[in-house]
Amino acid sequence: MSATTTAPATTLVDVVVTNEQTRVPWHAGRASIEGGAIIVTLTGRRTVPEETTESPHSTFTITAIDGGGRARRFDGLKVDRGGTRLPRRVVFR
Repeated sequence: MSATTTAPATTLVDVVVTNEQTRVPWHAGRASIEGGAIIVTLTGRRTVPEETTESPHSTFTITAIDGGGRARRFDGLKVDRGGTRLPRRVVFR
């Protein structure tokens, strides 16, 4: 595998972010895993729900399908405010 090839397990589609406190889901679309963080990059008309970034204490579960077709689940994540660049990029750790 060359250095420019993306591993299938690091590409996520059908991404759903669920606030663990309110149980409200957000259909985020696509994401990637980079350096231990899940990075949701929004394109087109997709937007970040306000409640996602309102409270620094909120935790999230992310479910998705990776590039290899496997179901993935990540629990207890928080928004990384330092890496997040609204309105087009939200980073979870």
